Amino acid sequence: MRSRLGRLGRRLSPLYLIIALILGSAVALGVYSYRNARQLLSQGERSLAESNRLLGEQALLRIDNFIIDSDRSHFDLVDLAHLQDFQRRWGEIVRLSEAIEAAVVLDDQYEVLHNGYVSKKSRTEAERFARLFRERILPELPLADLKVDLHKHLHAVIDGHDYLISYIKREQQGPDGMVRRYVVVLKVNLEYLERKFFPEVFSKLQGRVEFAVVDDRNQVVFGQQPRAAAEFLYSAYFPTTLYLWRLEMAPPEAARLSAEARARRVSETTLVILMVATILVGLSFLIYAIIKEQRANQLKSDFISNVSHELKTPLSLIRMFGELIALGKLKSPEKGKEYAEIITREAERLSRLIDNVLDFARIERGKAAYDFQPGDLGEVVARSVDVYRHREGVKLTVSIDEEIPLTLIDENAMTLVLLNLLDNAVKYGGDKPEIGVTLRCLPQEGLLRLEVSDRGPGIPRDEQRRIFDRFYRARAARTRNTRGSGIGLSLVKHIAESHGGRVTVDSDLGSGAIFTVTIPLRPAPEAVPAVEAA
Repeated sequence: MRSRLGRLGRRLSPLYLIIALILGSAVALGVYSYRNARQLLSQGERSLAESNRLLGEQALLRIDNFIIDSDRSHFDLVDLAHLQDFQRRWGEIVRLSEAIEAAVVLDDQYEVLHNGYVSKKSRTEAERFARLFRERILPELPLADLKVDLHKHLHAVIDGHDYLISYIKREQQGPDGMVRRYVVVLKVNLEYLERKFFPEVFSKLQGRVEFAVVDDRNQVVFGQQPRAAAEFLYSAYFPTTLYLWRLEMAPPEAARLSAEARARRVSETTLVILMVATILVGLSFLIYAIIKEQRANQLKSDFISNVSHELKTPLSLIRMFGELIALGKLKSPEKGKEYAEIITREAERLSRLIDNVLDFARIERGKAAYDFQPGDLGEVVARSVDVYRHREGVKLTVSIDEEIPLTLIDENAMTLVLLNLLDNAVKYGGDKPEIGVTLRCLPQEGLLRLEVSDRGPGIPRDEQRRIFDRFYRARAARTRNTRGSGIGLSLVKHIAESHGGRVTVDSDLGSGAIFTVTIPLRPAPEAVPAVEAA
């Protein structure tokens, strides 16, 4: 339980909490900046839309009031007592205003009174409207429920043409004292509104806004229909008169503003996403570096522990058997020889371990120096395997081509390569290791190939690349508590690459492993100075 809590505590390091706080702060800052920019943009858009709305309402109100005022001035000119003069006075009415095209006076039974119809149109057109009024328009007027002095309008589309009808019910007391009711119906001159009055109303708005009066069939009656996004477009129907028509109005820069608003939204969103993504990538690299550093520190700790154990074991044996020899506690000369062999073997192992550690330390500091001189790799291999040839319990098979040409090598470094590979094969080769060492010359490829094979348990595929990393030890070694420092194979790789070659492993579980070191054949000049390998 404590170990689990300890691991959890290591995972929940304060550094991770700080990273989470940084990420949260960055996201919050990005969201706040985005919302603030959107709010400022929305305020500007609302201000522009509000100004546009006020202009539109003023235009609608002016047109409505003009039509209503014109209607009322004509209503007041109708006098039942002098209706016979209606035709004569119509010329005065036309001169007073062009907004009215025809007038009809109806009695209380909603019949046209004698002399109660006048029109400024030709006789043919006047008769046609009179017939249309009786057949189509009059049935649509709610005159029965109309209250006295209530001014109303009928906006209708008949046979594809718009008609605006104003009507009012009035009462008038005659000479006999009786009160008579009548209805005055006016036909508004829409042509006059479109050609003269609308231009007058919108002339002051020309250049300030784009505008259009649109009918119920979405056809433009006057102006040019603006193209703007919904947030900039003002669209409203006339309130009381031309209620089938609507006014559309937008700032002239609405299209540009809409495009800029969309571009700003895209750019701001992209910037926020890029900012958060950059922070996430940076934090990811930071976390990766932290994890890698923690892993390296852990590997170094394991390395120190392993090296300490590796140093302690041979030293303990050397000390113990040295004391036995010094105290003369030998049962026979054969025992003395055996103790001396043990001391020699452990001293050699200790020497190799120290050489590995020193070489590795030089590599870590970038100070690893190799003395490349013409050398015979066959002799290097033959000398190196002698250490293991007579070791008890080890079956060693060596095969070296008869003609191995001289090539530029560091003999000490290549000896270390072979000793590390042999030591690795002995450790993991089982109770009675069977090790094969082969050195071949491949002149056609310009290579020397050194192979060290064993019949151990094999190496899993997912670990075959990692075993050459510094401090790394295979799972099988950690499970079986096999001694080792975790730097032997990394030294082999570094030395092979410093010679211009490479090291590979071929292994299947249960079938052992074959380590192959290839180095190029290089001609031997007369003198080659020592070089440093990074």
